[in-house]
Amino acid sequence: LDFPRGYHIEYGGGMNMPSYGYLNDLPRFNGALANVNGAGKKSGGYGRSLKEEYRDYFGTKVVLAGRGLAIARKDNYCEIDPNTVDKYGIPVLKFHYKWHDAEIKQGKHMQDTFHDLFTGMGAVITSAYVGADKHYGLKKPGEIIHEVGTVRMGDDPKTSALNKWCQAHDCKNLFVVDGAPFVQQGDKNPTWTILALSMRTSEYILEQRKRRNL
Repeated sequence: LDFPRGYHIEYGGGMNMPSYGYLNDLPRFNGALANVNGAGKKSGGYGRSLKEEYRDYFGTKVVLAGRGLAIARKDNYCEIDPNTVDKYGIPVLKFHYKWHDAEIKQGKHMQDTFHDLFTGMGAVITSAYVGADKHYGLKKPGEIIHEVGTVRMGDDPKTSALNKWCQAHDCKNLFVVDGAPFVQQGDKNPTWTILALSMRTSEYILEQRKRRNL
């Protein structure tokens, strides 16, 4: 591979109970999928034909999505926005973020892998290949899930806000035990790590409290 670390693939579809909006707008599949005569059906449908389509397509859709490593970079950071406040008058965060070449290569590998998987299984691909002009489908920070960082931990107060116990360098009674202390995010759900860090920090707080250091 021409990029570090890795990513994992999440899939969706299956035999879920049909509901309103099921299959993400069924009519758009009509033009992509051929009927028994090999011809595509016009977009639309209602009544008996619509029910038949739901029966025909039920359980046939598969969606693949990639979850990859976000690389920590010095150029990626947040700061207090000097010009923008929220509805309460509190200044909001301003983010600076640029994709690393390795992340873009990772996105390309995802797209190519998905295409190979679907082609190999003889699937009808209904979505377009996302190319380099759109970073191979990479989502902007904040547009997906499991966002972490902004209050990084570290040994040096000049380059980090918290120490290894998730305790603020400048305020010993302040602890941050959510996803903010993370310096970098892997491709997995960070929830268990957040729980582990919070338990570790809680034990440290109790220990320091007994010693009257807090």
